[in-house]
Amino acid sequence: MRFLIVKPSSLGDVLHAFPAVHALCRETGGCADWLIHPAFEPVLKYLPEVQKTILFDRKGLGSFKTFLPALAKLRKALKGETYDAVIDLQGLFRSAWFASMARSKCCAGPAAPREGMAKLFYNTKLEMDLRIHAVERNNRAIAGFLKKNVDEIDFSCPLPVVPEYLENAERIMAEAGIPAGRKIIGIATGTRWVTKQWEPEFFAEIVNRMEGDYTIMLLGTKSDSADAQKVKSLLKKPENAFDLCGRSGTGDLVELIRKCSLLLCNDSGPMHIGAALDVPVLSFFGPTSPELTGPYSKKAKVLQPELECLRCFRKKCADLRCHAGISAEIAAENAIAMLD
Repeated sequence: MRFLIVKPSSLGDVLHAFPAVHALCRETGGCADWLIHPAFEPVLKYLPEVQKTILFDRKGLGSFKTFLPALAKLRKALKGETYDAVIDLQGLFRSAWFASMARSKCCAGPAAPREGMAKLFYNTKLEMDLRIHAVERNNRAIAGFLKKNVDEIDFSCPLPVVPEYLENAERIMAEAGIPAGRKIIGIATGTRWVTKQWEPEFFAEIVNRMEGDYTIMLLGTKSDSADAQKVKSLLKKPENAFDLCGRSGTGDLVELIRKCSLLLCNDSGPMHIGAALDVPVLSFFGPTSPELTGPYSKKAKVLQPELECLRCFRKKCADLRCHAGISAEIAAENAIAMLD
C-alpha cells in the first residue's frame, strides 16, 4: 500500500507523527510519501518508510505574486502518484485542501480538526483527542484508521543513524576543535516564541553550578548564535564551550544531539529531537503544556513552576513570571542527577 502523509510542520509536529507513520507502514507492509516544509525535509531520512517528499512552499504560497504558480507546482506534485489513502495529521483548512488534491479515493483527517472547515475535505474521519499528548493522539488516529486497538500495535520508532549526517556532524565537531573523551552537554537556547525562551544567563548559571569538565555544545540556527555567545562568555570555563549555531542542517543537528549525554533546552525543535533519540533532556516550560507537546521520552524531564497563569499559550507577556519561577540551582541539581 502507498500512503501520503500531510504534516508540513513544525519540527516537533513532524517528529510526533513518526511512530504513527512507522506503525502504519509496518502494519500494512506499505510505504509513504510526505508533504513537508523544506526546512524539515532532511529529518524524514530517519524514517526509512518514506519514499518521496513533496515540498510545501510556504513562502511561495504566501505571496500574492507567486501564489498561483506555487499552487500549480504543488498540485502537479500531489497528482504525481496514486495513493491508497491520504492522511492529514495537521487538521487545518489548508492541509486538508492540499490533501484533497492528491489522487486517492480515501482522504482521511481529524473528525474534529483544529479548523472546522477542514473536515469538508475528508471522507474518512479519524478520532484525535486534543486532550492527550500529540504522539499518543497520532497513534490512536492511525490505530483507528487500521481498525485496531492502540495496544495491539507496536509504535516503537527508534531513529537509525543516517551515515551522511553522522559524517557531517563529526566534521563540524572536528572543525570546531571539540576534544574527545568528555561528556557532552548540549544547550539549545532558541525557540520560536519569546515567552518560551529562557535567558542565556539562566543556562550559563546552570552549567556553572555543575562540577566536572564537560564539553558544552551550543546548538541552534544562525539566529541563536548571539545568545550562544552570551552563554559562553558567562561560563567559568568558556574554553569548554563551542558555538555550533548555524553550522548544521536539520539532519546534522540530529546526529550532534545524539552525541550528547544531556540536552538543556526550551520547548523547541531540538527538545523533540533529543526525546526521539532517547537522549536525556531537561527542558523548561511556561506558557505551553508538557502534557500535550512535551518531550515524549522516559529519559526526559520538564521543569515548570507552579503558577496560576501557566499554559496560557501566549506569545507575548509583560512579566514572564514563569521564567523567574525556575531557579538555576534546582535546574542544576536535576541536570547532575540526569547525567549520573
